[in-house]
Amino acid sequence: MNIQLTEKKEQIFFSTLKLINTHGFHGSPMSKIAKDADVAVGSIYHYFPSKEDLILELYWYCKEKLNNQVFSAVDPTLAYEKKFKQIWRNLVLYYLDNLDHFGFLEQFYGSPFYEGIRNNIFQQKSERNVLLHFLDEGVRLKHLKDLNVRLLISAYLGVAISLVRGCLYEKSKPTDQEIETMVDIIWNGVKK
Repeated sequence: MNIQLTEKKEQIFFSTLKLINTHGFHGSPMSKIAKDADVAVGSIYHYFPSKEDLILELYWYCKEKLNNQVFSAVDPTLAYEKKFKQIWRNLVLYYLDNLDHFGFLEQFYGSPFYEGIRNNIFQQKSERNVLLHFLDEGVRLKHLKDLNVRLLISAYLGVAISLVRGCLYEKSKPTDQEIETMVDIIWNGVKK
């Protein structure tokens, strides 16, 4: 892919993240995104045929960044429990360090944009959903209780998201001990 194309798309993504986190989906029209990104409105439509296409590509962009950061630092030779805990820790720290992504994903999951891809993610187990595959592997290898993967994702992500929200409200960061305590609670609840 052309470097300039990548830079322009990323600038559009950064502006879209900023505006959506400030004004929401409906308060961020393509014209406002173009102005903030310092590109012509026609340029946005060159890369993204519609606002929905932009939002969906931005979702996958954020997920790819998250997956790269959260999973790449985990040693694949570690025992499953250690990977489980390290991935959760990485996830919390990623969200705290990337609040623009966190805010966007929070809005996205509660929006109609997510409805169009949700069934694909769970029913076809999209190859892009690394966490789903990791938890599914834990069930298959009998490290985790034989539960529907949706329940495992709810337990795993729900606690992480709640902790990050609490930190945002309190304008604080969790201590290492608090992170360790929370992930131990999750592990003890889902381990086989």
